[in-house]
Amino acid sequence: ALTRQLYKHQGGSNTGTSNWIANQNARREQEADRIFRERQLAQGRIETEMQEFEMKATNKRNTREQARVERDRAMEEAIIRAQSEKKSAAEARSQEERLATELERIKLDKIRDEKMRQQIRETSYELRELESKLRAGYVQKERTAQMAEKEALKFDSCLEDAEIARRMRTETDKAEQDRRQREIIRQQEMIRYKQELERQLEEQELNKQKAYEEFLREKLVIDEIVRKIYEEDQKYVVLEIDLVFFSKLY
Repeated sequence: ALTRQLYKHQGGSNTGTSNWIANQNARREQEADRIFRERQLAQGRIETEMQEFEMKATNKRNTREQARVERDRAMEEAIIRAQSEKKSAAEARSQEERLATELERIKLDKIRDEKMRQQIRETSYELRELESKLRAGYVQKERTAQMAEKEALKFDSCLEDAEIARRMRTETDKAEQDRRQREIIRQQEMIRYKQELERQLEEQELNKQKAYEEFLREKLVIDEIVRKIYEEDQKYVVLEIDLVFFSKLY
């Protein structure tokens, strides 16, 4: 086809042929670029799908692994719990067996002891007499203990009364001592008040004396001034009399 096109365009100019070839080359390059881009896009989609597939596969593996770990852990816990329950049940059974054995032993010992006591009571008059005496002694001991307890309570009551009386005397003595102390304080305050009053009276008397002395000093000054004024006045009077006399004389 290219050859036919070349022959077809032989009659044209060389410039037209060159342009046609350039256009063909450009089309081929564009087509090659388009194919390359499509391949890249396809490759990208394939890689994306592969990554998503790997991610999903990884998530599934992780989920399965986590589920397996959870199952193993639950199984271990169940085994441990079963072993613990089995051990607890065994210990409980063992304890129940020991308790039953101990109760049975106590019961047998009690029966044996009771039989022995019954046999001794039935076959030994002396022991019965001794038992009677022991019981009487025990009763007497209990009675003596009760009497002693009563005496102790009575003694405690007396001690309590004595303690109450002692406290009352102590409180009375303390009250009397407080009263005396208050009386002493009151008398001391009265003495201080009297002394303060006497001091104030003496101070007032001293102030009066000072005021009187000041009055006398001022009076002396005034009297001296009056005397001087009087003497001056007398001089003027004598002078006036002399003037009148001499005026009449001449």
